[in-house]
Amino acid sequence: MRIFLIGLLICGTAFAGVRFGGRIGHYSGDDPRTGQSASSIVYGGQINFSLLSLVGVEISGTYAGSESDITLQNYLLTYINDEYGQNFEGDSLGLIDYLENEMGWSPDNISTDMIGTYTAKFHDIDLAATIKVMIPIGALPVKPYIGGGGGAHILFSDADVLMQVVNEETGGTMTIDPYDHVHPGIHGVVGVSFEPPLIPLSIFGEFKHTKPISSENEVSGINMFYAGINLGF
Repeated sequence: MRIFLIGLLICGTAFAGVRFGGRIGHYSGDDPRTGQSASSIVYGGQINFSLLSLVGVEISGTYAGSESDITLQNYLLTYINDEYGQNFEGDSLGLIDYLENEMGWSPDNISTDMIGTYTAKFHDIDLAATIKVMIPIGALPVKPYIGGGGGAHILFSDADVLMQVVNEETGGTMTIDPYDHVHPGIHGVVGVSFEPPLIPLSIFGEFKHTKPISSENEVSGINMFYAGINLGF
């Protein structure tokens, strides 16, 4: 019984509480299908589990989405290189020849279609687990912190109009699938939290850098800066 009570006391001391909250900020990354910037607003939520007084574990999820204009030629250059290993960068005639002979593209208006501008849509869902360590600076309610962890970015990139054009020109023989890949990664965070006394609430600002693992250079580093709030119970 004594050991059991000591165990409960230790667990109760170590587990200081749970807080839930949301966040909003800025996302900085690239659309892997078009190669263009996908910078946009990012928002999401988190659950924080406090361990002792200086260490916490956070489970979070965020979403960022954007649109960008791209020509059909640039889109196909990236797609064919990614999916078939054929690089026609700077060789538009070679690309056209490949489309005609390998993909069955109609030669009647291919040059006009290639320079047409269309809209590509990009989505990034980030799921992560992070350990945060507070840096004590006395009795002030402001607490700087650093941390790190792992997770995954689930990326979707598509250009619906482009896919319709390709299917029409190839008689439906060339189907471009939307880019929907999961990129595991590791990340680091640095931030500051304001925690007023006697109130189960905290306001924070944070910078997060994620480095994807084994993405074959499809995705470089992803940066996010956001502010948020957590409420305890």
